[in-house]
Amino acid sequence: MADRDREKWDRKYRENPILREERSPCRWLEEYVPEGDGKSVALDVACGTGRNTLWLARHGWYVDAVDISPVALDILKERAKEAHLDERIACRLVDLDRFEAPRSDYDLIVETNYLDRPLIADLQTRVRPGGYFIVDTYLDHPDNERETFQSDFLLQAAELPLLFADWEILAYEEYPNEDETHRMMKAGIVARKLPTLFEEE
Repeated sequence: MADRDREKWDRKYRENPILREERSPCRWLEEYVPEGDGKSVALDVACGTGRNTLWLARHGWYVDAVDISPVALDILKERAKEAHLDERIACRLVDLDRFEAPRSDYDLIVETNYLDRPLIADLQTRVRPGGYFIVDTYLDHPDNERETFQSDFLLQAAELPLLFADWEILAYEEYPNEDETHRMMKAGIVARKLPTLFEEE
């Protein structure tokens, strides 16, 4: 499965110029994520060519950027070097089906345009109390123009808040996305991990 996925995404990045263009970061980053303090560490899951990674690095964060496509990561590495941000970014080629995060105390995890429910559950344990988790991806909806998505890879309405039931939800929205090649409904959440009772004391 990993080899097929890698080949599929490598081919998409080679053949689709839109995927190689520099793009704005996920809007939740700009609206809710504080400036890094020079020590803050984030994990960008399925980072692609690094639109979120580069924004975070520019704003004082260190970033573990993980993706299955070496083509995408090569583009990210080149952009990071050109922007003199390469010392803040660690690119990792991974199979997300078997991924284990390299740290257990991230200040922020970002997962956009990708959905793996068991992985979200595992990564929630890798966020420090007070840290943030952002998920923004596609929603199963009759208005979607693209019909090739498997339903397993689409969120259901109001699903994300249930996945973060024990977190403080700072923002949640279901909205139409028109910035890509197909109009799709998306859902996004910004959640903050609450401290345990022991940590509150």
